[in-house]
Amino acid sequence: MPSRVVAWRLVRQEPVAYAIALLTWTTFHSLPVLSGWLLKVVLDRVQGGQPASTVWTVLAVLAGVEVGRWMVLVVSAVQWHGVWVFWHTVLRLNMLRSLVAAPGPAAGRLPGAPGEAVSRFRDDTKHVALVADVWLDMTGVSVAAAGALAVMVRVDPLVTLVALLPVGCALLLTRVMARRLKDLRVVEREATAAVTGFIGDTFAAITAIKAAGAEKAAEHRFDTLGRTRATAALRDQVATQVLQTLSGATGNLSTGLALLLLAPALAAGDASVGDVGLFASSAIVLATVPRWVARLGAYHRQADVSVDRMTRLLPPGADGGTLADPVHTALRHGPGAFPTVPARPVRPPRDHLELLEVVGLVVRHEDGTTVGPVDLTVESGRVTVLTGPVGAGKTTVLRALLGLVARDEGEIRWNGRLIEDPSTVLVPPLTAYLPQVPRLFSETLAQTILLGVDDAGLEEALAIACLQPDLARMGSGLDTMVGPRGVRLSGGQIQRTAAARAFVRRPDLLVVDDLSSALDVTTETQVWQRLLDRPDRPALLVVSHRERVLRAADFVIEMG
Repeated sequence: MPSRVVAWRLVRQEPVAYAIALLTWTTFHSLPVLSGWLLKVVLDRVQGGQPASTVWTVLAVLAGVEVGRWMVLVVSAVQWHGVWVFWHTVLRLNMLRSLVAAPGPAAGRLPGAPGEAVSRFRDDTKHVALVADVWLDMTGVSVAAAGALAVMVRVDPLVTLVALLPVGCALLLTRVMARRLKDLRVVEREATAAVTGFIGDTFAAITAIKAAGAEKAAEHRFDTLGRTRATAALRDQVATQVLQTLSGATGNLSTGLALLLLAPALAAGDASVGDVGLFASSAIVLATVPRWVARLGAYHRQADVSVDRMTRLLPPGADGGTLADPVHTALRHGPGAFPTVPARPVRPPRDHLELLEVVGLVVRHEDGTTVGPVDLTVESGRVTVLTGPVGAGKTTVLRALLGLVARDEGEIRWNGRLIEDPSTVLVPPLTAYLPQVPRLFSETLAQTILLGVDDAGLEEALAIACLQPDLARMGSGLDTMVGPRGVRLSGGQIQRTAAARAFVRRPDLLVVDDLSSALDVTTETQVWQRLLDRPDRPALLVVSHRERVLRAADFVIEMG
């Protein structure tokens, strides 16, 4: 979708604020036309021998207009800043909401690296906002140019026509270079995403790099990516600056040519000094048009690339494509109200699990291989275990059940009720998921466990996860910062912190993917014992090969 459509829908989020900004910036750009008229009055009165007091009076008015113009600039900048922040907020909020709350699995929409996601949320939203921003200046310049053109035609129509020729050439140049600018922008954004992604991955895997002695390799890779990005950015910026410089030069050429052609009329007495001053000031206003048109074209090309990148984060629409644009699901529903779409559909009151049935579940991988069909039943308070060799698809079944990956076939029923989209239903407080490789936020231990829920069950969750002895050894206890992805914790502590995060939600169904992956046998046994011995334990759907868990299971499904 073209960036202009996205920018227009973004502008419509705050139409009153945008209208105010449009008025103030148009006033700022148009006041030089009024200054030109006042300059004409001053020059004509000086040429006509008017009293000095009269001339000084007009000069004072001219100075007042200029001071007023720059005061308008200050007011415009202050008012514009709020709108500028709002544009970024709408886009970022909407992309984030589409990932965490939109129906369907989000895995296929995620960028290849966290750093690339940061680039989309930071840089790409800025480029779309710049389109809406440049429209303010382009509108103001266009209104001012229309007034200046009318003044120039009044002074000398023929000279005005000649002065317009370089302006037309600049506009044509902008159109010719548009495609090239977009191609260069695509390469630059991809190179930047590679650098930011590598930085994020390196920071998260710093321990692995040191353990493998790969410092030099990481440094070389970063240097290579940096050089590639620098080259791409240089080409992009050179092309952009060349276009803007050439456009500015043609504008200045237009002004100089007009004054040169007007000189004979001044010498013959057909034009006054004031006319020349008025024409010159108007020509200067008109000369700014190519520069702004060049900037408008460059911003549009940049934003077209950014919109393509941002829409990859949005969920697929009914036609198989993405939803309309990054603003489509962020339309306002009243003054001052942030959007609530696409929030998860409203669920009925908590339907406590009695029976979960999965029938004929099939997942098709991108390479064409399939997992399934799988049938399983999970009853309240019972333990269902999936076991089998590595690569049998156990984790895939769990993720498909929860809607984290798309299923090709099969039905899921909760207490007999068909679940069309498990990603919006099988979520806390109905279910909780403990993945094999958990992810922690760079927050305090308490915050990364709770993630917004109340702390009523925190102590119990810590006890089940066997985290209390670890807390005693941490100087700050629950206020200990865990670092990005829990880098300050051991592998076992990360696993048990994620377990506590699942336990504290007190779900009806707890889905556990191989709790033993980072725990020693003794600690794992303690966690399972505390979990299984609870009289109010949830229904458990578990991937495991441990003999103790298999003995405790009510149902065992062997996958091969």
